[in-house]
This record gives sequence, structure tokens and C-alpha cells, in this order.
Amino acid sequence: MAIRLLDQRTINKIAAGEVVESPKSVVKELTENAIDAGATTITTEIKDGGISYIRVSDNGCGIPKAQVQEAFLRHATSKLSKIEDLEEILTMGFRGEALASIAAVAQVEMTTKTREEATGTKIEISGGEVKSIQDIACTEGTSIVVKNLFYNVPARKKFLKKPATESGYVSDLMNKLALGHPELSFCYINNDNTILHTVGNGDGKASVFYVYGKEVANAMLDISFARGEYKLTGYVGKPELSRANRNYENLFINGRFIKNRIVASAVEEAYKTRMMVGKFPVYVLHLEVNPALVDVNVHPAKLEVRFRNDEEVYAFFYDAITAVFADAVCIPKVSWDKKPPVAEQQVLPADTPVEQKPIETVFEKQSSDTAPPIQTKSIDQLLKRKGHQTKVEQDTVAYQVEPKQDTAAEDFEVEKVQVEQPQIIETPKKKKEQFFKDYKIIGQVFRTYWVVEQGDNMYVIDQHAAHERILYERLMERFQKEDVVSQRLLEPLMLHLTPLEVTTLEENKALLQNFGFGVERFAEQTYGLHTVPVLMKTPDGAGFFRDILDTLQEQQLQNVYDAKIHAVATMACKAAVKGHDTLDIQEAEALIAQLMKLENPFHCPHGRPTVIALTKYELEKKFKRIQN
Repeated sequence: MAIRLLDQRTINKIAAGEVVESPKSVVKELTENAIDAGATTITTEIKDGGISYIRVSDNGCGIPKAQVQEAFLRHATSKLSKIEDLEEILTMGFRGEALASIAAVAQVEMTTKTREEATGTKIEISGGEVKSIQDIACTEGTSIVVKNLFYNVPARKKFLKKPATESGYVSDLMNKLALGHPELSFCYINNDNTILHTVGNGDGKASVFYVYGKEVANAMLDISFARGEYKLTGYVGKPELSRANRNYENLFINGRFIKNRIVASAVEEAYKTRMMVGKFPVYVLHLEVNPALVDVNVHPAKLEVRFRNDEEVYAFFYDAITAVFADAVCIPKVSWDKKPPVAEQQVLPADTPVEQKPIETVFEKQSSDTAPPIQTKSIDQLLKRKGHQTKVEQDTVAYQVEPKQDTAAEDFEVEKVQVEQPQIIETPKKKKEQFFKDYKIIGQVFRTYWVVEQGDNMYVIDQHAAHERILYERLMERFQKEDVVSQRLLEPLMLHLTPLEVTTLEENKALLQNFGFGVERFAEQTYGLHTVPVLMKTPDGAGFFRDILDTLQEQQLQNVYDAKIHAVATMACKAAVKGHDTLDIQEAEALIAQLMKLENPFHCPHGRPTVIALTKYELEKKFKRIQN
């Protein structure tokens, strides 16, 4: 087979395949070029999903007349001059491939003008060939129109989705650009309908409102966290905003939208036990970091990056999110209205026009105060333990819910104990203010839920979920301190296990030993349980052991830390007081007092809420004391 050199047109079309995959790719490249050009206002318009028409206009610096044609050559860029510049790159683009690749597979028209020049320049290119170039009167900045994408590459055009689907991809991109650059004003027009129009005043919460709506914006917590060369700002959603996929996880590194497994894992780990299993958080995070610590040249679309120190990044994000929740009150407010709760509401379809309103009138301003940074831990430590090892500042008196001797775990009495108050190592931390401090217990309904009045709110506490959380954190603390108390049985409890249970036991024997279980093999499928943990002052035996074994074999556990979380959650659930169990007022007070001293009092270990709130306003609306 003869070897031959490809002609330039074929080379350009092949190269375009690496950069231009769809209308979204074109919009991304052109909009990022506008950002790099110093624009403060960017208008993006598409028709037919961007297949037939794309226009991106900006008020940036423009391109000098002498360089207009050169801008459409491959590897022509104003953002790099030497290889060393890659280590300090801060611009959105830098390869010089975008304009050449787009022009190779579409019909392109560009008008541009710099501030210094009296007139602008208009150039028309079709399939990579310059058709015309002339002077033109126009405003400062650049406007590029792309028509008939892939008109000369029919095989590529066949792989495009329906116009509605392609416009959805572009809409998602524009949303992310708006979230990532609140200092810029974006106007996005789809089939002559204005879908998005941000003010560009630098208010990140305003961008969240424009993209996700008022209720989501109001349920976001401010984050501001710095350590070493990393600085993190932005917003994290309360657990009630959880979604069924990761589409609402927004990470920006030096202004560029990025997907990163390390960061996603760290953030989701910090949310663990605050959300239901299978749900994912909502967040908009902006990381500022020395470009030398991040390699952005690892993905054709610059969608992924490689960090120099993954463990350091994991610990930074985990600590940052944990610090936000340290003082946050995450009690979901419920309503009797028929509309779905915030967590189930959907963002409007891409083609739906949205009425824009002044941002000050549509959502409440959230506090920017955040908890101070927490001490650094390596990724291995984070996978091995929950929470932070801290020094003791002082001992204070608290009340724990403990069982009476010789009674079931559901029976309570109040026992006075000494509880350690943590002290943050990096920065002194203010004492956490107790949420329920001036409340009145009204009573119990359905023998499960306690009704509490405080201020203008009525709170309903699930006694099982609350007690489950208390036991969970107590057990996790014991596990971290390797202080699980075990008791040897007079006679071993004989267990006949299935082959799968045997395999699960053998693979997790060390984990089970750490929880206080001692087992000995007597036959191929027969084991003797001779040592059991002591929970709630009473030893717990075969029932707990089988529950944990079931959990370990049924759950898709990714690591040992997940196994510990599930096992402890199972133990806490089985030992906790159940619904329909009778508690008196004193026991309920002890339960609430202990709950409010926890690190995360608002969710059970499985992510269900322990407390919900109903406002006085909602009640008065229902009784028609207030007219809507």
C-alpha cells in the first residue's frame, strides 16, 4: 500500500473532528474565545439546535485587520508563545484549533473591530476556503455566525441528534458558563426566544437563581475556604436539594468548567449520611489555584484536568464541605401546597422562555459566614475514619439517652455524662450554637412523631430517625477511638451460613472484629459467634451479626469506609427506638437535647430527615387568616 501525504483540506477536516463534535462544541469554543477577549457582554443565538445557525457576539478587544485571516489558520493563537506557557495558562482556550476547525466544516462569517481601528473587518469562509474579506462599519468586538454545520461532511452530520436534543446540550453549556462567570452578562437566544439573560454583576447567587430558580438559590449555602495554594468559593446545596444524577455538580477551576473524579468523590463523601442513598448533591464551586498545580492539557475539549497532588485536593474539598455543614441548620421546610418539593422540581426545558426579574426581589440573601478550615488529612485517613480527630478544649456537661439496666434498648433514662467539645486545630472555632434552645414539646402523634414549638415554627421530630442518628455518631466515635466494648459469651452462638455468607464473612473478618464480633469456624458452613459488641449497655448477638453480614453482601460497597458506614448505620438502626414505642416527656427531652449536640443532627445515617419544619405562616394560610 502506497504512502501519500494528505492535502490540507482533508487534514483540516480530520483535525476538526477532535474539536467540533456538535453545535455545543462550536458554541463552547466561540464563547470561550469571547471570554478570553475580555468581553463583559456575550450574546449567543442558535436555531434548529445550532445545526443551521449559530451566532456568538461579544464586546471584547476584537482582532486587528492584519491578523483576521491568520486567526483561521491551525495552531494560530494569541495565548501561548512557548511551551513553558502551558504551565501558567489561565485562558479558556490556548491551542489555536477552534476557528480553523469550525471553518473547515461550516460556512462562517466573522465581523470584528478593535478599539484603535476606525473600521472593522468582515471575512467569509466556507469549508476552509476564504470567499471574501472587506472593511466594514461595526462596533468594537467580534461577531461570528456559523451556518450549516457539517454541510460538507455528511457522514458527520448523520450523527447529530434531533434539533431539540442538540439545543438542550447548548442550553446546559450556557447554564454552566453563566454559573462559572457571574461577572459576565450572558444572553442566550434559542429559536428567537430569550432563554437566559444574566446581569453580570458578579453576584454568584444571582447566577444560581437565573439558572436553577428561586427555591434552589434560597437553599444554597455560601462557602469560602482557603488552605495553602487553594482557595474555594461558591455555593453548596442543602441536602434537601439532592438529585438523582451528577448533572447539578458544577466545578470550575480558574474559571473553566471541569469534571474531576477526585473532587466529586470528596464532596459526595462529605455529604454522606446527609442524603438518601443514590442521591447526589447540588453545588457550584469555584477553585482558584496556581495553574502550575493543574494540567489542563489532558482532554481534547479541556473538560478534565490532572492535579499534581490528588490526596491534598481530596482532603481540601472534604474539609471545605464539612466545614460548611458544621454550623448549618438543614431542616427541610414542608408545605401543604400541591406543588412538588424542591428536591423533585425540574429545571424548565431549554426552549421555555423565562421571565427575568430583579434578583433582589426573588430570593433571600444568604450569610457568607462560614466555619474556619479544618486540619488536613490524607485520602487514606479519610477513607478509614469519619469526622476529625480533635483536641479537647474543655469538658461540658451534657445528657445522653441511655437504656435502663435489664430492659430493652428502646427504654430510656437520662444519664449525666461528660462530653468532649472539639477544638479546631487550624483556626479557633466558635462554640456551636444549639438550635433547639427555647422550645416547648407539645406532644406526640401516631406514637412516632414529636411535635415541638419554637418561635414561629412547628417542628416534627421522628423519634426513630433521631435516636438512630444519636447511636450512629456514638458508635462511629467508639470505632474511631478503637473503643468498641466486646463481651465473650458463655457458649458460642452457632450459625449455619450459606456459601455467599461464608465468602462475605471471610472477606470482612477484620472489619467484623473491629466492630467487636469474634467468630470461629467449626465446619464448612458452620461458625460459632463467641464474642459480641456491647451496645446500649447490653450485648447484642446473632441478630446484629446477620444484619451486618446481609448489608455487606447486598450493598455495592466501593471501599472499606463504605462498609463501616453501612455496618454502623445498620447497628444504629436496629438498636434505635422504633416508631410506636412509647416515650414520656422526660425521655423525649433527653432525646432532643442529645440530638442537637451532634455534628449532623438533621439526618439519620441513611439520609432521611430527623426533623421537618412547618411555619406559622403556612398554618395561618390554611385557616384563611392570611390571604395569598
